[in-house]
Amino acid sequence: MTASQSDTPAGTSRDTPADPQREVEELRTELGDTVQELAHRVDVPSRMREKRAETAERVQAQVSHAREVVAERAPEAQAALRERPALVAGIGAVLGFLVLRALRQRLRTRKIRKEDADGTR
Repeated sequence: MTASQSDTPAGTSRDTPADPQREVEELRTELGDTVQELAHRVDVPSRMREKRAETAERVQAQVSHAREVVAERAPEAQAALRERPALVAGIGAVLGFLVLRALRQRLRTRKIRKEDADGTR
């Protein structure tokens, strides 16, 4: 018996032809998996389609949930609005004022930028 054979458990040997073949098959399998993973990483359009589909699905679920919540709470909101019409009118007036103010500010900013670009200011 040689020293290498006495170190291995009974029934197994490092020099058998099955071991290199098994190792080659394992390496081929690992290499195939690696190639598939790299191909997936390189295929950016496919990954973007997958991400877009996931995002669309998530947004649709959120919209469905929001619709359910609104449908549940709509009667309560309508009742509250009917009980306090002056409050609703006041809130509408404040919101309208804020929107008009923002629009005027935006127009003023655009006018100033245009004058600065033209050199007329």
